Formats: sequence, structure tokens, C-alpha cells
Amino acid sequence: MIYFVTGITGTVVPLIVEDLMKKDTDPVFYFALRKDTKGNGIQARFDSVVKSLDLDQSTKRKLVKNSKIVEINVEKDNLGIAPEMYSELIKNTEKILHGAADVRFDQPYDKIRISNVVFSEKIYSLFDEIKKFRKTHGKKEATLYYISTGYAYGKYKKPIPEDFPEFHPGKPDNTYAQTKAEAKIFILDKINRLNDRIVLFEPTIIGGAAKNGKTRTYNLHYVVFMLAYLGKLPFFTVNDVITEDIVPVDWVAAVISDIMAKDEYHQGVLRLASGPEAVPIRFMYEAGYDYYFKNDPVPGHKITKARIVPKWFLLFLLQFQKSVNRTLYFFTRNKRFRKLVKGISLMESYLPYIAGYKVFENEKSTKLIEKYTDCGTAPSLHDIYNEKGELVKKGYYNKIMKDTLETGWGGLVDFERLEKKTAAPCKAPQAAYSASRK
Repeated sequence: MIYFVTGITGTVVPLIVEDLMKKDTDPVFYFALRKDTKGNGIQARFDSVVKSLDLDQSTKRKLVKNSKIVEINVEKDNLGIAPEMYSELIKNTEKILHGAADVRFDQPYDKIRISNVVFSEKIYSLFDEIKKFRKTHGKKEATLYYISTGYAYGKYKKPIPEDFPEFHPGKPDNTYAQTKAEAKIFILDKINRLNDRIVLFEPTIIGGAAKNGKTRTYNLHYVVFMLAYLGKLPFFTVNDVITEDIVPVDWVAAVISDIMAKDEYHQGVLRLASGPEAVPIRFMYEAGYDYYFKNDPVPGHKITKARIVPKWFLLFLLQFQKSVNRTLYFFTRNKRFRKLVKGISLMESYLPYIAGYKVFENEKSTKLIEKYTDCGTAPSLHDIYNEKGELVKKGYYNKIMKDTLETGWGGLVDFERLEKKTAAPCKAPQAAYSASRK
């Protein structure tokens, strides 16, 4: 099978590619890439991804041999792809996996719309050309797989429905949710009007792998864990009714790669959610505090337990802090205050995801997953698969937190610096040191 793939430098797509290398007997890839903000070229970025994959050396060599890198520019016609390569993609591609997106919650609408809406529209234009070429030449129909999000539905006061082929989003939580909703509306229109072979995947919050708790990125709930650990979360809001719908990244990748490799399900929406197995925020906070307290790698470090307040009061505090720091920046021009304003704004954008009513229906999708894949329901936050593939209760959440301490939240926390503040020698895990930022 020949695939055109976007998002290879992201969180989920690399794991999907890992799976496809094992599930497809002869995979060929075109990977869409662009230079990053640090000046790294597309070849260097691809090489870095291949190096990080959990594949043996012979499989990595096969992947490199069977891959072509396609340089793109989202703001140009035909994604800025060279004409010869664009024609080659139209002639050869059998499946498109569009997994690239800007997942930041604090971006201006006009900027994030390019990454999440315009990009999707141009990917569809390529798909449409492929579709017409294959029909003209009597070839098997192509399929477009698009990774959306359950949070495209925005604010809901009741369980968020599985209403395919309809879609009735509420008011968006932020510009990310707004643009993902716009992209979904665009894609659904192609299904409803043109009967296109398109599959949309709607994961909720993606956490570390069920196998080992590890992740490539430390966003959203990881940031909240980190702030609490560092004592920078003096106030928080929890509620037994509010739940956190987190699904393991390897389970998400397994479902998507099964759908693609088995080539039996070609149109519709699959919600990748925990649904009724989602975990209460109160459990997450209390279990997290206990774990970090017992396993803190820095002796003498005191983890201050947050004071639990109503949600409205927490919002008031955040607004008040933001106003104060804005005023201080206006008078002093000290960049520290501007940075604090940005951090508080980011925390505000997180609140609908970590302290809002978000209950996702997933009964229809669960039946489809059981029918068209070898995957069952998502391991809940309480559970984890061991190396034998057996489900072990109460393991997944601890694995996630263990990973944060082993890596220092991917290098965001400097344990050596924290050690100096406590004036006490630091104990294992030493792995945290190697990843820490100075």
C-alpha cells in the first residue's frame, strides 16, 4: 500500500507508522514535511523521527528505503509541492493520512486556521485529484483518513453525541477547537454531498502509552501535573462529576493503523474515547499528589497541596492575576510579567479540558472498533497492559507519572536546580538529569 502522510513529527502519527510497518506487508510512504522554526531541514527532521521509532534496525532501514520526503508549504498552491512530485502523488497514492495540526490552545484564530483548516482543505484537494485519477484509470478507490478531535464539539452541557453524518458543535472552547470544528464541517460536507471515502478519527485527550506510560509530548494534563509538583498550583478545582477522558497514544495508533491496514472501513467517524470509563478529576488530583509525594526524586522537596476552590473562584483568581501582571508589565516593561500573563492565559485555555463537563458518548464507535479492528475498548486511566499484553488494573496512571519523573516532563523540570533549592542530595531516578534543561 502507498501512503501520503502528514504529521510524522507529531505525537500519534509516528506510532501509526510503526504499526503500519508491522501490519502492511509492503508499505511505501510519502511524508509531508517542512522546515521547523529552529532551522532544521526536512531530511534532518525525518532522520530524527526514524531514529526515535520503536523498530529494529532492519525495519528502520526498510522504512527509509520505502520512503520519500515531500517538502510542503501550506500557504502556497498545491501545498508548495514541486509539480513533478505533485503529479507523482496523484498517480501513486492509495491512502492519505492527515494527522498534522497545530494543537496549541492559545494561538490567534487567523494563524491557527492556516494549520488546521486551510491545510485540511488543500489535503482534500490533493485527495480529490487522486480520486479522479484512480477512477479514470480503473484503479481501486483511494481513502482519506483525517485525525480530528472529540473536542471539536466545544461546550456541551450534556453528553457529547455521536451524531454522524450530522455535526452540531457548541460554542468552541478556544481557537483550536474552533478550527478543528471548521475542518470537520468541511470534511463531512464531502462525505454527505459526494459520498467520499473518508474516515474521521476523534480522539479525546491523548496520554502516554498503555504499554509503558511514555509520551512524545508533555502537554495539557502533564502541564497541570508539573505545576502541582513544582508548587505553582496553589488553587485548583475538582468535582466528582467532572471526568477526564484520557486515552493511551498506543491504543489510538493501533485503532487507526488497523483501520488503514485492514482496508475494510472506508467512511464514517470513529470516536476514540474512554466514555463511561473516564476518570474523575478528584481521583486524578489525589492519586497524583500521593504518587509524587511518595516518589519524589528530590529529598526535602515539599509539594504543596492545592487549595480546592469552586471553578468560578479559580477563574476569578486567574483573571485577577492576569490583570495585575499586565499592569506591572505596562509600567515596568519587565518581560517576566508578560511571560506570566501568557502562562495564565494558557492555564485558562486548559480549564475546559481539565475542569469542564466533557462526557463523550462512544457506544457506536466501540462497536465499529470491535468489528473492524483487533482492538478492544481503550484501557482506562486506571489500567495498563504489561509486556505479555495482559491488562493490569491500577497501572496506567502510575506509569504516566513515573515517566514524568524519569524524564523531568521531557526536560521541562530541572531536578538539579530544584535540588539546590532544597539543599539536599538528589536520589534516583538519574534519567531525569539527562533530560533536564539548564
